[in-house]
Amino acid sequence: MNAPAHPSSAQRPAQSRASAARLIDILESSHALYTQLLAQIRARRDAIRTADFVRLEQLENSEQVIAAKLALLDQDRTAEVAALAVRLALAPGAALTDIAARLGEQERARLDIVRSELRTLIEETRRESSILRQASDRLSSHMAGILQTVHSAMAHAKVYSRGGRIAVGQNVVSSLDIRS
Repeated sequence: MNAPAHPSSAQRPAQSRASAARLIDILESSHALYTQLLAQIRARRDAIRTADFVRLEQLENSEQVIAAKLALLDQDRTAEVAALAVRLALAPGAALTDIAARLGEQERARLDIVRSELRTLIEETRRESSILRQASDRLSSHMAGILQTVHSAMAHAKVYSRGGRIAVGQNVVSSLDIRS
C-alpha cells in the first residue's frame, strides 16, 4: 500500500521524536569531536612551548581532519534543524530553543542539556584556540628575531633595509685571485 503524501497527525509526533533523536545524536557527535579538538589544541600549545615543530605539524593535520568532520556534522545539524522546525510548524531557520519548546519533555530536556554542554565546550575551545594563536604568534616573532640576529651576524656588507634591519637576501661570496 502507498503511504499518504502527508503524514497524519498521529505520525508527526513519531517523526518529530525520530528527528529530534537524530539532532541530539548529531549534537553529541559534535560534542565528542570538540572534546578531541580541545585536546589537540592543548597538545599543540605544549608542542609550541617546547618548540616541537614535528609534533606541531602532526597535530595541525589531526585538527584539520577533526575540523572537516565538524563541518560535515554542522551541515547535517543545519539540515536536521530545518526539517524538524518545519515538522513542528516553525520557520526553517528556527533556533534550537524554539524547537526544544515544542518537543516532548524527554526530548526537550536532553536537547537542552546537550546544547548547553556543547555551547560551553565550543566557547572553551575558542578561548584555548585564541591563547594558542597568541602563543604561535609569539613563537613566530621569536624565531624571526633569532633569524634576524643570525643574518645580521653573517651579513658581510651590513646593508640595512628601509625598515632599519639588516637586509636579508642571498649571501654573495666572492673572492679575488691575486696570484696572477
